[in-house]
Amino acid sequence: MKVFVVEPISNDLKNKLESLFEITDDITICDIAIIRNKELNKEILDSAKNLKLIAVYGTGYNMIDLDYAKKIGIKVFNTPGLNKNAVSELTIGLMIDISRNIVKSLNCKELGSNSLMGYELKNKTCGFIGLGNISINTAKILHYGFDMEILGYNRTKKNISFINEVSLDYLLENSDYIIIGLALNDETRNFINIDLFNKMDKKPFVINPSRGLLVNNDDLLYALKNNLIKGYASDVYYPEPIDDNNPLLKENVIILPHIGACTNEAHELVSNALFDNLVKFINNKKLDNLL
Repeated sequence: MKVFVVEPISNDLKNKLESLFEITDDITICDIAIIRNKELNKEILDSAKNLKLIAVYGTGYNMIDLDYAKKIGIKVFNTPGLNKNAVSELTIGLMIDISRNIVKSLNCKELGSNSLMGYELKNKTCGFIGLGNISINTAKILHYGFDMEILGYNRTKKNISFINEVSLDYLLENSDYIIIGLALNDETRNFINIDLFNKMDKKPFVINPSRGLLVNNDDLLYALKNNLIKGYASDVYYPEPIDDNNPLLKENVIILPHIGACTNEAHELVSNALFDNLVKFINNKKLDNLL
């Protein structure tokens, strides 16, 4: 069997794959495709005549035309929840970085400059829009580690002891930090827009460890230029990577190149789960986390 791999995976997984499969960078001849962020639309899926299985190296699968894949008999699974700690820690790192002007400080020679005065997380209010595994894990760390009050907005109640679940408007009006934790779909595309920015009464820092398309880029630039928010820190952008000449980069922003899950520990967990599922597939056993 041939396995399509063009995006970074762990060396351990690569070695395991080579023991059972032939690795290829040509999707038109593969039986299995391992995907992180690469788009698999209808046209690409139609070109992959031998493709039987798509394995998502992580949680998100919005880059795959899932309905069409199922229609033409291609199975798809992901490996959810295994990188949650990695993403949580990076999210908190982004919060501290933009709150304390760490990136801006790198080229400053004035000791203790007032121009770099920042904010502490302690005793602030953090609102989570979307309460998935990563949001809940991050909220737990912030509540117990930084004494933050946690607000949460979710379509269905989660009943988490350290999260005060509130309406979206209440969260927007009362949060010092807002963390975007939504899955990307047709309903959530451009969810964070000018209407929501205008309701952010405390001019919060907005943190996005999820997906770039959740935020309307034009509205974000307006919000930053007009001080509707204090700053924006994100691990994602659309389209990725962000262009060096993008006007957003002149504002108080941090944009990382989608590295939230890039830790040795997270890669090991995801790699093991993914490979175990591939072994089940070639042995005609039931797969975990079929979508």
